[in-house]
Amino acid sequence: MGLRPGFAKALDSQFQRLGQAATYVSCNGDSTDVLVMARRPEQLFSLGQDAIHAEQPELALRVSEQLVPQYGDCIFIDAAVYRIAAQPRLDLHQLLWFVACLREERYVEPAN
Repeated sequence: MGLRPGFAKALDSQFQRLGQAATYVSCNGDSTDVLVMARRPEQLFSLGQDAIHAEQPELALRVSEQLVPQYGDCIFIDAAVYRIAAQPRLDLHQLLWFVACLREERYVEPAN
């Protein structure tokens, strides 16, 4: 049976307590309400003698939500839109999707 059911239960509990409500919208327009958790991986790039610090938002989604994230899909969190900018990857236990995103500005019509 293994540890997988125990890990899945622990992750579900963590997402219920710490997750943020979001709407996942695939490229074909289907939308699903999900819980996400934000991660902020950092990268250092060398540029000559200097180093550049880059931060790219990364979101975690549960596999149990029956999603298969794809490049170009969007995740709406409050007033922000995050577009999946790289091929999503599964964690070691295949319980979470990690998706690197780019934050996009959301157009809001001005009030008259």
